[in-house]
Amino acid sequence: MVTSSILSPSDCTPQALADFESLVTKYGTVDPQGLTQRIRDAFRLLFLRESNGQLVGVGALKRPQLGYRSKVFAKARATTPPDEYRVELGWVAVAKSHQGQGLSRRIIGQLISLAENKNLFATTRADARAMRFAVDYGFKPAGKPYPSGHGYDLVLYLRNAEETKQAVLSDRQTPS
Repeated sequence: MVTSSILSPSDCTPQALADFESLVTKYGTVDPQGLTQRIRDAFRLLFLRESNGQLVGVGALKRPQLGYRSKVFAKARATTPPDEYRVELGWVAVAKSHQGQGLSRRIIGQLISLAENKNLFATTRADARAMRFAVDYGFKPAGKPYPSGHGYDLVLYLRNAEETKQAVLSDRQTPS
């Protein structure tokens, strides 16, 4: 059985932070430079563990500085001001042994529920699977795909809290 815990980085042990970073580095597509500090600066970290304690999945809600957000939004040529999107969903990674079990969806769903009243942004590879995930959770592509610098393109996705709330309300009011 896989259980989850969501913690502030300051509430994590040094080993838990190191395990989080190790899984992100191994299975995530992330720049490892400065990753240790970026993990410590995150808002919340999610850990999925087997009953034996083995870490099998991670994800985070981050509060990146305006400079980083501005750079990402500019690379994507997004017309939305980055100041409206202060929380980033990211570092979703699942161990190869546990892929295909819906754990990425679980991680994303739990993190989004923590930030349901906040506008969120995320970047991910430009591929059909990632695009389906994004749409399923109320994210919409913004701007254009842009080079990651690592041989693939990235897409910026935005999830507007108010629009998502309105969509949920209208879905509830639609007769079946």
